[in-house]
Amino acid sequence: MKSEKNDRENIRLIDSPSIAGSSLRYIMVDSVQDDEISLLDIWLVLVKRRSLFLSLVLLALLIGVSAALTLPIKYNYSTTLEIGGFSYDGQGRLVLVESPSSVLAKLKQSYIPFVTQAYLQENPEFEGGAVINAKLEKNSNIILIDISGIEKYRNIYVQLLNSIVDQIKQDHKRISLLKVKDLELSQYKLKNQISVLKNEEQHIQSQIGRLDKKELLLKDRIKETRYQLKVSTKAKQNVAGAKGDEKALSLLMVDNDIRSMRSILADLEEELQITLENSREVIFAKLTKNQQMQGQTNMAIQKLAVELDNLLETRAITEPMQSIKPVGVGKKLIVIISLVGGMFIGLFAVFFVEFLSKARQRSAEQ
Repeated sequence: MKSEKNDRENIRLIDSPSIAGSSLRYIMVDSVQDDEISLLDIWLVLVKRRSLFLSLVLLALLIGVSAALTLPIKYNYSTTLEIGGFSYDGQGRLVLVESPSSVLAKLKQSYIPFVTQAYLQENPEFEGGAVINAKLEKNSNIILIDISGIEKYRNIYVQLLNSIVDQIKQDHKRISLLKVKDLELSQYKLKNQISVLKNEEQHIQSQIGRLDKKELLLKDRIKETRYQLKVSTKAKQNVAGAKGDEKALSLLMVDNDIRSMRSILADLEEELQITLENSREVIFAKLTKNQQMQGQTNMAIQKLAVELDNLLETRAITEPMQSIKPVGVGKKLIVIISLVGGMFIGLFAVFFVEFLSKARQRSAEQ
């Protein structure tokens, strides 16, 4: 049914001019064409509409060339910020003034908008604007801050970058000053502790000196007691060889002296060899502990001094500088993009015009 309907629609009655007024008519049957697109059809359409295609391509190319010639050349202006630190932890990692992620957040949310707005308020004639970007280098304390813009505003970009770096430096300087004060206070306390330990050492040395004197006195007394004991022993021998009524009394007195001197001699030797040595060991232990504490305290003072000397302040590693090569879309790329875009637009326009033409023709035929 569908084919018969199509055949009827494709049958047209044509009046023959040669047999006007005749009842005879010719019937022309159009063959059904499938809606297929081939490369040949496309080429024929392009050839047919080549003037429109070439006009649009040339127009797009002219626009691209004009844009390439009129658009200003942009450069990248950048500086590198290094976050400062105080010292190194047990694993050799730098203890930073502030975490890099926190600094990056402050830059994006506070310092960059604040500096940009402040500059625009002071210089309303600056219409170029400035898009400032901040990027943290992976696993480091380095932050890259850059601006893309035309060379005309180079001094403005440099000023903006320096202002942003100064904001961070001032913030970190405040934290660093607190850390420096804390280190200096700790150093002062340790130096006072050293003074106390040195005074204690002098006192211990004095005790050692008195023990030495006491040792000499004990040795002298022991020597003297032994001598007296020797004399008493000899006197006892003399009394024992004597005759008379006073012999027993003299022997008793000499024996008492000998026992007394022996007791004194024993006490003196005990004090010299035991008591004095024990006191000496205790005092030398105190002296050793004191000297160890002085050494540890001196090491702590030296460590603090090293931390103060190696205090790394937040700084700009490099001054703001202009990139050697321009950034952004180059002139050649703009021309190429305009050419390719013009070709696509031309193709679309050609086929759209061809479609409209066939639609009008079909409508007129019907």
